[in-house]
Amino acid sequence: MMKERDPSYNHPAFPQPNDTTISVWRYMDFEKFEWIVNNSRLFMPPTARLGDPFEGTTPRGELQWWQRKAENTDSDEQRQIMKYNRGLISRMAKQFRENYYVSCWHINEFENYAMWQCYTKSINAVAIRTSYASLRACLPSYVEMGLVRYIDYAIERLPSLNLFEYIMHKDIYYSYENEVRAVAASFIAYEEWQKHFSENHFELKNSPGFLFYAPTIDLTQLIVGVVLHPEIPSDVQAKAVDLCIKNGLSQPTLSRRAQEPVY
Repeated sequence: MMKERDPSYNHPAFPQPNDTTISVWRYMDFEKFEWIVNNSRLFMPPTARLGDPFEGTTPRGELQWWQRKAENTDSDEQRQIMKYNRGLISRMAKQFRENYYVSCWHINEFENYAMWQCYTKSINAVAIRTSYASLRACLPSYVEMGLVRYIDYAIERLPSLNLFEYIMHKDIYYSYENEVRAVAASFIAYEEWQKHFSENHFELKNSPGFLFYAPTIDLTQLIVGVVLHPEIPSDVQAKAVDLCIKNGLSQPTLSRRAQEPVY
């Protein structure tokens, strides 16, 4: 059995919101929602499958900082040490990048219409609403969770040498996402975590080589509400309602955007 998480501890690379009752949202195509509900599992793909080639990579500003440090040293020996350290950390970050499994959420008290455009492929889509605290409570103790921080990758560097900073920072270009991120690291060396991770590590059907982590979750604890895409077809809407009723969830509601305009 997984050990209980110490509620007083937060990893420094995973800053917490001031109010943990705030809502977080996961916008997704209906097929993904159906999979989550039918399996009572949270789908967490590896970093390389998130669709952004810069995920978990070294900011250019970080490399420039190391270069400046090397240029300003007093001896060739110190310069070589600086260059070696920069290369070592970059190689470790690249290696670790392959072993992070991530679940991305949008933190916002209200539905955000732009998120439908960003994170769903069609109008056959839903959004899960929960609270930050509820999502945290559903996750195993070894899964870290916090607010993504946004920096200018061209000129800024990460705040510390902790390698989790690489996966918990994104370029300021993406700041509109207001992202909360849960991260499972397969390399954590605790035996109980390795056993749990192995038991919940799968290969996606019909996609050889696509590995993902999918911890079991309590659906009724996680899902506070389900919101349907403003243009969702009636047949998919009916499927969503039936799925929720069968699994003890509250009935889905239509997006606020679907309301008739008032003149």
